[in-house]
Amino acid sequence: MSRWRRRLGLTTGGLLTLAALFVAVIWGLSERRLGRTWRVEPRPVTLTTDSATLARGQHLATAVAKCTDCHGPDLGGVTMIENAAMGRLASSNLTAGVGGVAARYTDSDWIRAIRHGIDTAGHPLLIMPSEEYASLSDADLGAIIAYIKSVPPVDRTKPARKINLLPRVLLTFGGLPAPGAEVIPHDAVGGPAAPAGVTRDYGRYLAVIGGCTSCHTASLAGGKGGPPGSPPPTNITPGGIGHWTEADFFRALREGKRPDGTAISEAMPWKAAGKMTDDEIRALWIYLRSVPARKFGEG
Repeated sequence: MSRWRRRLGLTTGGLLTLAALFVAVIWGLSERRLGRTWRVEPRPVTLTTDSATLARGQHLATAVAKCTDCHGPDLGGVTMIENAAMGRLASSNLTAGVGGVAARYTDSDWIRAIRHGIDTAGHPLLIMPSEEYASLSDADLGAIIAYIKSVPPVDRTKPARKINLLPRVLLTFGGLPAPGAEVIPHDAVGGPAAPAGVTRDYGRYLAVIGGCTSCHTASLAGGKGGPPGSPPPTNITPGGIGHWTEADFFRALREGKRPDGTAISEAMPWKAAGKMTDDEIRALWIYLRSVPARKFGEG
């Protein structure tokens, strides 16, 4: 009996040692990755504060780029994730109030954060969809920044970030998307002007900066991605919604209903997307109708 106890003790001790080593390696690799420093001198954009520009910035921030979905309607920041498995991640207070970043951010800091996914210390921002915003035109990026700088100050301090073991494991082994700073082509972002009109090109632009190609995957066939715990993103190519009409598409974004009347999950930000103009929704529809038909999860 004592021999078996001794063997069990040695086995248990060995397993605990391996587990501790695994945790140490994962922690070290993830800390090295999250602590990587990026040195980017962003291309400047023009900031104007006329009423038309501010209105454009507000529209982009609420309906298209959906900044308010993560930072809250007042842009004062919210706690996005807080649980024992994942830890705690909160969005920044973008205003000039107590705990906000606006009072200390330079124009370059705003551009670096939004378009490059990098904070003021040069570290990668998490959950910030800068890989989408990297495609923002200079004019649209300038409008968003001008609008954010114009909102009333909110006093709200961002809680400390806490990243537990599970997200570190997922990040190390590809179970979570890489931080935007790692995948953005920092020397080839944006452009002076966006496409315009009710066109396929403008629809594609909206699909990228609006997150369609992020949640529904680059092929738009869905199947993976989306917020944790939410239904898998659907196939929005003609292979998935090819039987929809333009009116069905409008209803999906404006009312959150499919053609058969069933409700669309609020993990799909249809309430925000539904605030797009009629022309923007039509341009997006034209683009989605033009992409290759794929099976669910394909590509």
